[in-house]
Amino acid sequence: MTLEEYLAFHKKSKEKSCDLVTYLYYLMDKYDFDAPTLYNKANISKQLYSAIISGKTNPSLNTLLKIVFAMKLTNHECKYLLKKGSFTLASSSIYSLITRYCLENKIYELHKVNDLLASYGYKNKIIE
Repeated sequence: MTLEEYLAFHKKSKEKSCDLVTYLYYLMDKYDFDAPTLYNKANISKQLYSAIISGKTNPSLNTLLKIVFAMKLTNHECKYLLKKGSFTLASSSIYSLITRYCLENKIYELHKVNDLLASYGYKNKIIE
């Protein structure tokens, strides 16, 4: 396989080849979210949302997770959104495993997610 063929093969998947903002817009369209609904439901400011969309700031893991839970994304969609923000939910981390457990079991209410995290000693890493 030539380099050109290799690059073309990997660019076929929009999920893998687009940037964070493009993928976020794709998810918003897929789940029928407009900007105000998303930033209000995710409990992030309009200013932060605007800075993320315009590329002026990179979102934190906490911000991306609030978006993930607000949109009720699948574990797979979460994985790609976090990856585009340079984050991951590693299997070696209890925090990450609890977060993935919640996604896989459709536990999207942040107070329930935070209760599970706190019960394993993650009081300082609560999604807020």
